[in-house]
Amino acid sequence: MKAKSLVTLSFFGFLAGLCNGLLGAGGGIPVVFGLLMTEERRLAPRDVYANALCVMLPLSAISCLRYAFAGNLSLSDALPFLVPAIIGGTVGAILLGRLKNEILGKLFGVLVVWSGILLILR
Repeated sequence: MKAKSLVTLSFFGFLAGLCNGLLGAGGGIPVVFGLLMTEERRLAPRDVYANALCVMLPLSAISCLRYAFAGNLSLSDALPFLVPAIIGGTVGAILLGRLKNEILGKLFGVLVVWSGILLILR
């Protein structure tokens, strides 16, 4: 891997961890952007999203544990999301393999913009 690619991925990896730890969400966005910006190896969008998810799993686990030890985790608030999220993740993983890359990119862009608008208007 070229040094420039390693620096780029490291920067976006740090940014992902910072977002995830600080905001509890959004860390996958810098990972996706970092993987898309890597010049050395162009990944198909479905590979980018799959790799981003694999990066986010340990980050989310670490952030969750940190929140729990700090007393900031409410299982009664988190548990109602768990089963539907597992079902949605399973359906999403199935769709990832079936949707065209162009559609995946547009869906990701819509999600980012929609989330941003909702947060700004909140």
